[in-house]
Amino acid sequence: MILVDTSVWIDFFNGHGSAEAAQLRSFVVDGKQLTLPGLVMTEILLGVRTDAEASRIVRVLSAFDTSPELDSTDYEKAAALYRLCRSRGVTIHSTIDCLIAQLCLRHNYELLSKDRDFARIAEVVPLKRIGSPATVHDRPRSKAL
Repeated sequence: MILVDTSVWIDFFNGHGSAEAAQLRSFVVDGKQLTLPGLVMTEILLGVRTDAEASRIVRVLSAFDTSPELDSTDYEKAAALYRLCRSRGVTIHSTIDCLIAQLCLRHNYELLSKDRDFARIAEVVPLKRIGSPATVHDRPRSKAL
């Protein structure tokens, strides 16, 4: 199962030609099993400008499996993951990225993302990432769709 992070979905919906968005298109065409956490859906919808656009995106995303919800242990482990990274000199900028990484670790998901936080987390724990670390970029500041 592949978890696709917010930054890739944003590129996909905005038609940006990133390598990760192209990989996502390929996964969709090939019928790969993708999972969508509620956190990612929320982040995507935060950048939408209109209710009509939000409805369209929700319809598209409803075609994909939703990941199990996080439980209290996941929140504790995500915080522990953050502390572990920090203790190793690795700075993680997003709490949500720690939560998504924990979800991937718990369910053995592969992760497709452009976000550097995940590359940093993978330096410390065995987070399965798709793509080369050289193609990993910062998450876009604007989530406008």
